[in-house]
Amino acid sequence: MQKRWVVFATMLLVVAMLAACSPAAPAAEPAAEAEAEAAVPSISEESKVAERVVEINYDLPGEGQADGTLIVGRGGDSVLLDSGSVTDGESAMVIQEIAEPLVRQEGISTKPIPWLAESWETEDSQTWIFHLRQGVTFHDGTPFNAEAVKWNIDRWRDPDNEWRFGRTFEYYDSEFGTDTAIEEVNIIDDYTIELVLAQPSSVLLAKLSLSFVFGMNSPTAVMEQGDVYGTPAGGAVGTGPYKFVEWVPDDRIVLERNEDWWGEGPYLERLIFRSIPDNSARFAELQAGTIHHANTVAQTDLPAADADPNIVVNILPSTSTGYIAFQQCIEPFDKIEVRKAIAHAVNWEALIEPFYGKYGQAAGSFQPPAILGHNPDIQPYEYNPELAKELLAEAGLPDGFETDFWYIPVVRGYFPDSKATAEAIAADLAKVGIRVNLMTEDWGAYLEHRNEGAFPMWMLGWGSDNGDPDNYLGWHFGHPVGEPRVEDCYANDRVAELLIEGRIEADPAVREKIYQEAEQLIHDDVARISVVWASTPWVLRSNVRNYTPVVFRSWYDHVWIDE
Repeated sequence: MQKRWVVFATMLLVVAMLAACSPAAPAAEPAAEAEAEAAVPSISEESKVAERVVEINYDLPGEGQADGTLIVGRGGDSVLLDSGSVTDGESAMVIQEIAEPLVRQEGISTKPIPWLAESWETEDSQTWIFHLRQGVTFHDGTPFNAEAVKWNIDRWRDPDNEWRFGRTFEYYDSEFGTDTAIEEVNIIDDYTIELVLAQPSSVLLAKLSLSFVFGMNSPTAVMEQGDVYGTPAGGAVGTGPYKFVEWVPDDRIVLERNEDWWGEGPYLERLIFRSIPDNSARFAELQAGTIHHANTVAQTDLPAADADPNIVVNILPSTSTGYIAFQQCIEPFDKIEVRKAIAHAVNWEALIEPFYGKYGQAAGSFQPPAILGHNPDIQPYEYNPELAKELLAEAGLPDGFETDFWYIPVVRGYFPDSKATAEAIAADLAKVGIRVNLMTEDWGAYLEHRNEGAFPMWMLGWGSDNGDPDNYLGWHFGHPVGEPRVEDCYANDRVAELLIEGRIEADPAVREKIYQEAEQLIHDDVARISVVWASTPWVLRSNVRNYTPVVFRSWYDHVWIDE
């Protein structure tokens, strides 16, 4: 019988207990003891924590079975392989096999565990000391040590650092904004480093666990390659289980086993990430066995996947949100009546069945139910075209208006058919007099221009990286008080204040109330329209062994192929 691996939401709020690892003002204690307390979540409402059921078989490969090549079919190409300078999932999928962070999350939980740092300690959650793993080398043979860690962190945090090559390190800027910045990086000895934050942080370890953001690049490789580092012409050099071999743009990225990796494995000799943007073509290759893993499958192909004994369907819980955003510094989106009109003009519920089926839910609040601070009182905007027309008239636009509407050029779980979804939204908007010109462009340019505030109205989405609301609401709406983000120009200082409080507060119950209040304000302002909470089906050939579906990341160090 066809196996189906289902991952529910048990682990998502374990991150709320990171306070046990970083209390407001405790005596210093070893990381291992603190982590033991963090393993049990304290929030048990059914809306947030459900039973987790996962079938896992960690089998060791037999003789001759540890030299296979696993081929992953993806909806698009990576943007860059320079950890810290990208935010897209296609780049992250590859980077996290190459670069490693100081801290990781254990298994399928959000519990922080030692990785390139063997242990850590703090007395006040503001000054942290990390003891680094010894004997680790980068893929180019250069040593991993405190000097390399300082070099990487200085590159992330200094916008004028010469080794940035003009790249935007958006993740660091968001995760460590001015209120939570890393103010000092001090080398104590070759394998001990001290981080001093601008203020205490209850979520530092959760942040540092993001390998595609805070993974360590070889300083030597970056300096030698210059601005081609992370590109097809240069590649990437980390300490991880796989090493970069080649990148043929819009075709494939090839990695090979790091024989000198300090961890256990990897069992595969080679990983190949192929770009196959067309949903039907990608699924056909999965059925034929020319790829082993399709990280996105169209809703229409899932019944065939279920019926195929050679395919396993992995269902990840809803930890992502597809949304519509506005540039609120320009007309007419500076008027809340216009944003409300759009919210009521589209039948959002009608988008779910054709594009998501049972794998999607019409969204109310921005955060899905599995994330701490989700506000269950917020419901999806009511479909009411007549109200939309009235709101447009109140805004002085009784005949509507014309605007560009940008849709993503790649396949994502939160928008598996972005163009068709955009067309459906445009058709509803036209009925109330809002005429949209559908636009798109290359994925890398799309992300950059959106970040620069160039789009009046656009489509995008977000999936949780570590289960913490600071990585969700904090990422999208956090900014210094009085300084709205360029991306969307959304200005609500109370929201900014709440999100700053949420980063510092250690008590999960208090944090939940903080984020729920922020959710309500964001919804009332129609800062963004949450379209869907999407459960992501990932599908693999049934001969792929030891693959574990994980919410916040994927890895292949224990995977092998049974030929």
